[in-house]
Amino acid sequence: MKNALTKPKKTQLQTQQYLIQRCKDKLLTDEFISKYQESTKSAIDQILLMGESVLEVYELSKCGNLNKYDLNYFCMSVGINQKSSTFRKYKAIGENADKFRQYMDKMPSAFSVLYEIATLDAETFERIFIDNDFGKNLTLKQVRQLANKGNTVPSKNSLITNSPIYVHPSQVTKVLKKINRFVIHILTSVNESELNSIVGMLDDLQKNGKISYEMPEITQYMDDEDGEELQLAA
Repeated sequence: MKNALTKPKKTQLQTQQYLIQRCKDKLLTDEFISKYQESTKSAIDQILLMGESVLEVYELSKCGNLNKYDLNYFCMSVGINQKSSTFRKYKAIGENADKFRQYMDKMPSAFSVLYEIATLDAETFERIFIDNDFGKNLTLKQVRQLANKGNTVPSKNSLITNSPIYVHPSQVTKVLKKINRFVIHILTSVNESELNSIVGMLDDLQKNGKISYEMPEITQYMDDEDGEELQLAA
């Protein structure tokens, strides 16, 4: 029995030429590629322009002004897989680009955070970015926490110090059997006596074989009354 001959795999250049030959409007698609690749504005505006490029070429391919080969040629040229989460995220950012530009001074510059913001409902977006002024300080985790309507918007200072949002015991109980790790944040408002009690309780649990914990991680620095720099453990 003869082995079946495998078809030689096309090189990237060959694939690109194949797509170019079948594009409905290569010149128009090249404009979107240039718009994506040559943006030189601020980091946030770059992401918005890239998102708009992805969205526009996608929509034009769906309405018939471009075809699937134009879309594939675009994706190949800018290095994005059409079926990837990156493509989906850029498209979502493009859909919200006009709204983001209205509040550019409040927008975080991280791609993943901008995408998460793009998924917020109008009410949540308003209470974070219109009614408050700490948008640039938000992390991906904080945006996801704030997306829960049961959570209130934390103060600006609490965001800077990474204060966690309150978690009700009932939420923990639901997944109790699956829990094998906690992250505990010690807030700066905790006094020495309270801190010693917390450490003592954890030490007792560790001695009884109920938990194990790593050495505390240093996350903040502050000056004591004598001007010496103190390390705060979290």
